[in-house]
Amino acid sequence: MRKRRKRQPMGPWIAAIAVLIAALWILLANVVFVVRNVRVVGAGDLSDAEVVHLSGICLGGRMSAVDEARVHLDVESSGQLAFVSLEKRLPDTLVLTVRPRTLDALILQAGKILVLDSDAYVVRVTDRLPEGDVIYVTGIKAAYYTLGRQLDTGDGRCAAMKAVVEALKKQGATRYVAELSVADTEDMRVITRTGMTVTLGNAQSMDAKIAWMAGALSDLETRGETSGLLDVSSGTKADYRPPAVEPEDAEAAQEGEEAAETAPETAPAS
Repeated sequence: MRKRRKRQPMGPWIAAIAVLIAALWILLANVVFVVRNVRVVGAGDLSDAEVVHLSGICLGGRMSAVDEARVHLDVESSGQLAFVSLEKRLPDTLVLTVRPRTLDALILQAGKILVLDSDAYVVRVTDRLPEGDVIYVTGIKAAYYTLGRQLDTGDGRCAAMKAVVEALKKQGATRYVAELSVADTEDMRVITRTGMTVTLGNAQSMDAKIAWMAGALSDLETRGETSGLLDVSSGTKADYRPPAVEPEDAEAAQEGEEAAETAPETAPAS
Protein backbone atom coordinates (compact mmCIF):
# COMPACT_ATOMS: atom_id res chain seq x y z
CA MET A 1 0.00 0.00 0.00
CA ARG A 2 1.41 3.38 -1.06
CA LYS A 3 1.95 6.03 1.52
CA ARG A 4 0.36 9.43 0.81
CA ARG A 5 2.82 12.23 0.32
CA LYS A 6 2.57 14.84 2.94
CA ARG A 7 1.41 18.21 1.56
CA GLN A 8 3.93 21.00 1.86
CA PRO A 9 2.61 24.06 3.74
CA MET A 10 1.69 26.98 1.38
CA GLY A 11 2.53 29.73 3.82
CA PRO A 12 6.22 30.09 2.91
CA TRP A 13 5.36 30.16 -0.81
CA ILE A 14 2.76 32.87 -0.34
CA ALA A 15 5.17 34.93 1.74
CA ALA A 16 7.88 34.54 -0.90
CA ILE A 17 5.52 35.64 -3.68
CA ALA A 18 4.40 38.65 -1.60
CA VAL A 19 8.02 39.67 -1.03
CA LEU A 20 8.74 39.32 -4.75
CA ILE A 21 5.73 41.45 -5.71
CA ALA A 22 6.68 44.09 -3.15
CA ALA A 23 10.25 44.18 -4.44
CA LEU A 24 9.00 44.48 -8.02
CA TRP A 25 6.67 47.32 -7.06
CA ILE A 26 9.43 49.18 -5.26
CA LEU A 27 11.66 48.73 -8.31
CA LEU A 28 8.99 50.03 -10.67
CA ALA A 29 7.98 52.95 -8.43
CA ASN A 30 11.51 54.12 -7.70
CA VAL A 31 13.40 53.23 -10.85
CA VAL A 32 10.94 52.90 -13.74
CA PHE A 33 7.90 55.10 -12.91
CA VAL A 34 9.81 58.27 -12.07
CA VAL A 35 9.51 61.79 -13.49
CA ARG A 36 12.15 62.25 -16.17
CA ASN A 37 10.34 64.61 -18.54
CA VAL A 38 7.92 67.50 -18.02
CA ARG A 39 6.29 68.91 -21.15
CA VAL A 40 4.86 72.41 -20.65
CA VAL A 41 2.05 73.62 -22.90
CA GLY A 42 0.78 77.23 -23.09
CA ALA A 43 3.42 79.00 -20.98
CA GLY A 44 3.36 82.23 -22.98
CA ASP A 45 6.36 84.43 -22.17
CA LEU A 46 7.60 82.17 -19.37
CA SER A 47 10.16 79.48 -20.10
CA ASP A 48 9.39 75.81 -19.51
CA ALA A 49 12.00 75.76 -16.75
CA GLU A 50 10.28 78.67 -14.97
CA VAL A 51 6.91 76.93 -15.12
CA VAL A 52 8.36 73.64 -13.82
CA HIS A 53 10.00 75.56 -10.97
CA LEU A 54 6.67 77.23 -10.11
CA SER A 55 4.86 73.88 -10.21
CA GLY A 56 7.07 72.30 -7.57
CA ILE A 57 7.47 69.14 -9.68
CA CYS A 58 10.75 67.35 -8.88
CA LEU A 59 12.56 65.53 -11.66
CA GLY A 60 13.49 62.07 -10.45
CA GLY A 61 10.56 61.91 -8.06
CA ARG A 62 8.00 59.12 -8.18
CA MET A 63 5.14 59.56 -10.64
CA SER A 64 2.72 58.31 -8.01
CA ALA A 65 3.85 61.05 -5.62
CA VAL A 66 2.89 63.90 -7.99
CA ASP A 67 -0.24 65.51 -6.48
CA GLU A 68 -2.31 67.36 -9.10
CA ALA A 69 -4.07 69.54 -6.50
CA ARG A 70 -0.71 70.66 -5.09
CA VAL A 71 0.67 71.38 -8.57
CA HIS A 72 -2.49 73.39 -9.33
CA LEU A 73 -1.98 75.64 -6.30
CA ASP A 74 1.75 76.05 -6.88
CA VAL A 75 1.39 76.95 -10.57
CA GLU A 76 -1.13 79.70 -9.78
CA SER A 77 0.68 81.05 -6.71
CA SER A 78 2.61 83.69 -8.67
CA GLY A 79 -0.52 85.09 -10.32
CA GLN A 80 1.03 84.83 -13.78
CA LEU A 81 -0.51 81.52 -14.87
CA ALA A 82 -3.77 79.62 -14.72
CA PHE A 83 -3.58 75.84 -14.29
CA VAL A 84 -5.43 73.91 -17.02
CA SER A 85 -4.48 70.22 -16.62
CA LEU A 86 -1.81 67.72 -15.63
CA GLU A 87 -1.52 64.46 -17.55
CA LYS A 88 0.63 61.49 -16.47
CA ARG A 89 2.07 59.49 -19.34
CA LEU A 90 3.72 56.38 -17.96
CA PRO A 91 6.42 55.49 -17.43
CA ASP A 92 8.17 58.85 -16.97
CA THR A 93 6.47 61.90 -18.58
CA LEU A 94 4.17 64.64 -17.27
CA VAL A 95 2.29 67.04 -19.56
CA LEU A 96 1.49 70.29 -17.74
CA THR A 97 -0.93 72.60 -19.55
CA VAL A 98 -1.28 76.22 -18.40
CA ARG A 99 -2.35 79.58 -19.80
CA PRO A 100 -1.11 83.10 -19.08
CA ARG A 101 -3.43 85.32 -17.06
CA THR A 102 -4.29 88.65 -18.63
CA LEU A 103 -4.25 92.12 -17.06
CA ASP A 104 -7.87 93.18 -17.50
CA ALA A 105 -8.93 95.30 -14.53
CA LEU A 106 -7.63 96.97 -11.40
CA ILE A 107 -9.14 97.86 -8.04
CA LEU A 108 -7.85 99.71 -5.00
CA GLN A 109 -7.63 97.61 -1.86
CA ALA A 110 -6.02 98.59 1.44
CA GLY A 111 -3.70 101.10 -0.20
CA LYS A 112 -2.57 98.69 -2.90
CA ILE A 113 -3.44 98.33 -6.57
CA LEU A 114 -4.74 94.84 -7.31
CA VAL A 115 -4.50 93.93 -10.99
CA LEU A 116 -7.07 91.28 -11.93
CA ASP A 117 -7.96 89.13 -14.88
CA SER A 118 -11.57 88.99 -16.00
CA ASP A 119 -12.25 86.08 -13.61
CA ALA A 120 -11.18 88.31 -10.67
CA TYR A 121 -7.96 86.37 -9.98
CA VAL A 122 -5.25 88.57 -8.46
CA VAL A 123 -2.52 88.70 -11.10
CA ARG A 124 -0.38 91.42 -9.55
CA VAL A 125 -0.18 93.52 -6.37
CA THR A 126 1.59 96.81 -7.01
CA ASP A 127 1.96 100.49 -6.16
CA ARG A 128 2.06 101.59 -9.80
CA LEU A 129 -0.57 101.68 -12.51
CA PRO A 130 0.06 98.99 -15.14
CA GLU A 131 0.53 99.90 -18.78
CA GLY A 132 -2.08 99.14 -21.43
CA ASP A 133 -5.87 99.19 -21.51
CA VAL A 134 -6.45 98.07 -17.93
CA ILE A 135 -9.87 99.18 -16.66
CA TYR A 136 -10.28 100.80 -13.25
CA VAL A 137 -13.21 99.06 -11.54
CA THR A 138 -15.10 100.56 -8.63
CA GLY A 139 -17.66 98.90 -6.38
CA ILE A 140 -15.70 95.69 -5.66
CA LYS A 141 -14.55 95.20 -2.08
CA ALA A 142 -12.99 92.03 -0.69
CA ALA A 143 -12.27 91.25 2.95
CA TYR A 144 -8.88 89.81 1.98
CA TYR A 145 -6.88 88.89 -1.11
CA THR A 146 -4.10 86.48 -2.04
CA LEU A 147 -1.82 86.68 -5.07
CA GLY A 148 -2.85 84.04 -7.59
CA ARG A 149 -6.24 83.41 -5.97
CA GLN A 150 -9.71 84.60 -6.91
CA LEU A 151 -11.34 87.42 -4.99
CA ASP A 152 -14.16 86.12 -2.85
CA THR A 153 -16.86 88.79 -2.60
CA GLY A 154 -19.97 86.63 -2.80
CA ASP A 155 -22.13 89.54 -3.96
CA GLY A 156 -22.17 89.00 -7.73
CA ARG A 157 -20.06 92.04 -8.53
CA CYS A 158 -17.06 90.05 -9.78
CA ALA A 159 -19.36 88.09 -12.11
CA ALA A 160 -20.85 91.37 -13.36
CA MET A 161 -17.36 92.75 -13.97
CA LYS A 162 -16.47 89.63 -15.96
CA ALA A 163 -19.52 90.01 -18.19
CA VAL A 164 -18.52 93.57 -19.08
CA VAL A 165 -14.78 92.98 -19.46
CA GLU A 166 -15.21 89.88 -21.62
CA ALA A 167 -17.67 91.72 -23.88
CA LEU A 168 -15.27 94.69 -24.17
CA LYS A 169 -12.42 92.38 -25.16
CA LYS A 170 -14.60 90.51 -27.64
CA GLN A 171 -15.72 93.74 -29.31
CA GLY A 172 -12.24 95.33 -29.18
CA ALA A 173 -13.67 98.18 -27.13
CA THR A 174 -11.41 98.27 -24.06
CA ARG A 175 -9.60 101.28 -25.52
CA TYR A 176 -12.69 103.41 -24.92
CA VAL A 177 -13.04 102.64 -21.22
CA ALA A 178 -11.33 104.38 -18.31
CA GLU A 179 -13.60 103.29 -15.45
CA LEU A 180 -16.31 100.71 -14.80
CA SER A 181 -18.68 100.95 -11.84
CA VAL A 182 -20.29 97.71 -10.62
CA ALA A 183 -21.47 99.17 -7.31
CA ASP A 184 -25.03 98.51 -8.51
CA THR A 185 -25.08 95.38 -10.69
CA GLU A 186 -28.48 96.39 -12.05
CA ASP A 187 -27.20 99.82 -13.12
CA MET A 188 -23.57 99.40 -14.20
CA ARG A 189 -21.86 102.39 -15.74
CA VAL A 190 -18.77 103.09 -17.81
CA ILE A 191 -16.78 106.31 -17.90
CA THR A 192 -14.97 106.65 -21.21
CA ARG A 193 -11.46 108.04 -21.60
CA THR A 194 -12.98 111.30 -22.88
CA GLY A 195 -15.36 111.63 -19.90
CA MET A 196 -18.63 110.37 -21.38
CA THR A 197 -20.89 108.28 -19.12
CA VAL A 198 -22.31 105.08 -20.63
CA THR A 199 -25.24 103.35 -18.89
CA LEU A 200 -25.10 99.55 -19.28
CA GLY A 201 -27.81 98.38 -16.88
CA ASN A 202 -27.46 94.75 -15.75
CA ALA A 203 -25.28 91.97 -17.16
CA GLN A 204 -27.90 90.64 -19.60
CA SER A 205 -27.16 90.90 -23.36
CA MET A 206 -23.80 92.48 -22.61
CA ASP A 207 -22.25 91.63 -25.99
CA ALA A 208 -25.02 93.52 -27.76
CA LYS A 209 -24.77 96.48 -25.37
CA ILE A 210 -21.02 96.83 -25.86
CA ALA A 211 -21.42 96.54 -29.64
CA TRP A 212 -23.93 99.42 -29.56
CA MET A 213 -21.62 101.39 -27.26
CA ALA A 214 -18.54 100.94 -29.47
CA GLY A 215 -20.41 101.90 -32.64
CA ALA A 216 -22.01 104.95 -31.07
CA LEU A 217 -18.78 106.20 -29.49
CA SER A 218 -16.91 105.87 -32.78
CA ASP A 219 -19.61 107.86 -34.58
CA LEU A 220 -19.88 110.51 -31.86
CA GLU A 221 -16.12 111.07 -31.77
CA THR A 222 -16.06 111.79 -35.50
CA ARG A 223 -18.62 114.54 -34.79
CA GLY A 224 -16.63 115.97 -31.89
CA GLU A 225 -19.03 114.72 -29.21
CA THR A 226 -16.85 113.42 -26.37
CA SER A 227 -18.99 114.02 -23.29
CA GLY A 228 -22.57 113.63 -22.20
CA LEU A 229 -24.63 110.49 -21.53
CA LEU A 230 -24.95 107.38 -23.70
CA ASP A 231 -27.58 104.80 -22.74
CA VAL A 232 -27.24 101.28 -24.19
CA SER A 233 -29.01 99.47 -21.34
CA SER A 234 -31.77 98.16 -23.62
CA GLY A 235 -29.30 96.17 -25.72
CA THR A 236 -31.21 97.19 -28.87
CA LYS A 237 -30.21 100.83 -29.36
CA ALA A 238 -27.93 103.63 -28.21
CA ASP A 239 -29.51 106.84 -26.91
CA TYR A 240 -27.22 109.85 -26.66
CA ARG A 241 -27.84 113.02 -24.66
CA PRO A 242 -25.31 115.84 -24.93
CA PRO A 243 -24.12 117.51 -21.72
CA ALA A 244 -26.49 120.05 -20.23
CA VAL A 245 -25.57 123.68 -20.96
CA GLU A 246 -24.80 125.68 -17.82
CA PRO A 247 -26.85 128.93 -17.39
CA GLU A 248 -23.80 131.18 -17.70
CA ASP A 249 -22.65 129.33 -20.80
CA ALA A 250 -26.12 129.67 -22.34
CA GLU A 251 -26.14 133.41 -21.55
CA ALA A 252 -22.71 133.88 -23.07
CA ALA A 253 -23.76 131.99 -26.17
CA GLN A 254 -26.88 134.14 -26.50
CA GLU A 255 -24.84 137.35 -26.15
CA GLY A 256 -22.49 136.13 -28.82
CA GLU A 257 -25.37 135.49 -31.18
CA GLU A 258 -26.84 138.94 -30.53
CA ALA A 259 -23.48 140.61 -31.08
CA ALA A 260 -23.10 138.78 -34.36
CA GLU A 261 -26.54 139.98 -35.50
CA THR A 262 -25.85 143.68 -34.71
CA ALA A 263 -22.25 143.84 -35.99
CA PRO A 264 -21.83 145.83 -39.26
CA GLU A 265 -20.84 143.85 -42.31
CA THR A 266 -17.24 144.21 -43.36
CA ALA A 267 -16.84 145.91 -46.70
CA PRO A 268 -15.11 143.80 -49.31
CA ALA A 269 -11.51 144.76 -50.02
CA SER A 270 -11.07 146.85 -53.17
